[in-house]
Amino acid sequence: MVGLLLPDISNPFFPMLAKGVEEFLREKGYQLILGNVSEDREIIKSYLQFLVQSNAAGVITTVDFKEEFPEFDLPAVTVDRVGKKSEFGVFSDNSHGGFLAAKAVVEAGAQQIAVVRGPLTTDNTNERFSSSITYLNQAVVDYQVFQSMSYDFSDIQAEAEKLLKEQNTLDTIILPSDVYAVAYMQEIHRINKRIPEDIQLIGYDDILMSKYVYPALSTIHQPAYEMGHEAAQLIYKMANHQPIDQKQIKLKVSYVERDSTRKIKEN
Repeated sequence: MVGLLLPDISNPFFPMLAKGVEEFLREKGYQLILGNVSEDREIIKSYLQFLVQSNAAGVITTVDFKEEFPEFDLPAVTVDRVGKKSEFGVFSDNSHGGFLAAKAVVEAGAQQIAVVRGPLTTDNTNERFSSSITYLNQAVVDYQVFQSMSYDFSDIQAEAEKLLKEQNTLDTIILPSDVYAVAYMQEIHRINKRIPEDIQLIGYDDILMSKYVYPALSTIHQPAYEMGHEAAQLIYKMANHQPIDQKQIKLKVSYVERDSTRKIKEN
């Protein structure tokens, strides 16, 4: 048995990650216990207690619990939201992803940019944000930063309504995830502005729905399935005392141009 503790399984990114974990472990004869922990420390603790009592082979989690809960001696791999103190981790190249997002909108003619920063509790979105800001400063374009306080979709919708009402000259918005982008798209449509002619958007993750919203969402692809597969392979090696070549595995990201960003003009 292996545990998989995720922050929010309603976010379409995480089921794809879970699929990568489950398919690898099933081939190896392991059962997967999935926990939706909602960033709640008590829920995390209760799952860890259960996994230890059940003699689980290990746990894959988006939260590095070793410092807060050292009493749980359980092989662990941190996935996606890998912090500096995580010994074993699988993550995508967040710094390059933030760079690609900023570069894409600047090259598409962005003039007045809003950079929406995700909640400060997650290292991966912080890294993307920092990289985007570095690029925007080097490109010498006007931008403003807006701090989001929640990953809840209804909260994001309320933040989008407030931002677009107060900042009616924006022509570009960089979002920390595709879920954010969908919420902002809804609000932009509601106020009868056009995407991308009036406001262009770029998301992050490349979840399945990003292809099917209107207009199709330009985004940064990070390989959720591969992330889960690599994390499962790593926990399997740890549980079976096999040699581990890399404790930290960083996967590549790429820009996916669709219809929510303006086309790059050629001179």
